[in-house]
Amino acid sequence: MNLPPIVDAHRLPATADSAGGLAALLAAAGVQRTVLVQPESSNDATNAALAAAAEDELVAAASLWVDVTSRDIGKILKQLERNKKVRGVCLPAYREEDNHWLTQPAVLAGLRETAKRGFSLDVIVEPRQVPSVRNLAEAIPDLRIALAHIGSPFIARSEREPWGVHMLNLAPCANVSVKLSGLVTLDTEPWSTAHLRLFVEPMVRLFGYRRMMFGSDWPNHLSVASYEQVVQATIDAAGPMTDEQLADVLSGTAASFYRLD
Repeated sequence: MNLPPIVDAHRLPATADSAGGLAALLAAAGVQRTVLVQPESSNDATNAALAAAAEDELVAAASLWVDVTSRDIGKILKQLERNKKVRGVCLPAYREEDNHWLTQPAVLAGLRETAKRGFSLDVIVEPRQVPSVRNLAEAIPDLRIALAHIGSPFIARSEREPWGVHMLNLAPCANVSVKLSGLVTLDTEPWSTAHLRLFVEPMVRLFGYRRMMFGSDWPNHLSVASYEQVVQATIDAAGPMTDEQLADVLSGTAASFYRLD
């Protein structure tokens, strides 16, 4: 199969163990651009990611953690606006005990400011928090939201509910897209494409290919799968696809969402 040029919509900053070699992996897989996602709740980590993005030509966009509850969120976002690669913010909501943390007044205020400045939101949740993503999407309809790892269902436990119902309720929110990222690491070891398909196929029906984007979640997958295996597993789990649908998943949705063109 001849693949279109790929945009990896969810790669993480390099760690000490993973540093080096990524450019070769991307080239071998046909990846031309990446989105650097920084989910650690740390200003130092965000600053390091900014520096890394500036030095890496393959990073076309960056989505970075910021404290959206800060009283200085306007100033923080204004500073980020000066960086041409920053396209959005990333919130690791799964670390919050409150299932409705995303709709706390202080968080909503910060995300309204985020949307006003044209930034998108990458959000990482557990299934228990998917309903709050819907509430957020409805509260701020002009905020573009990318749900990482299709909402992190418990694939290894073959637990499709209540995650499936939550995603069914989320799908009508047109400002929400989903990332086909982190799937192999959510599965049992060894992972199975057939097993992944049980979770991906319903997302295809609910969201459609124009609201789905490939993400490697590099380097988290390296302990269980190679980069090329992750690409192929994503294609197989989401397929069969027409050439146009494949192009949407591998590049078109991400390019539109992160305003890469």
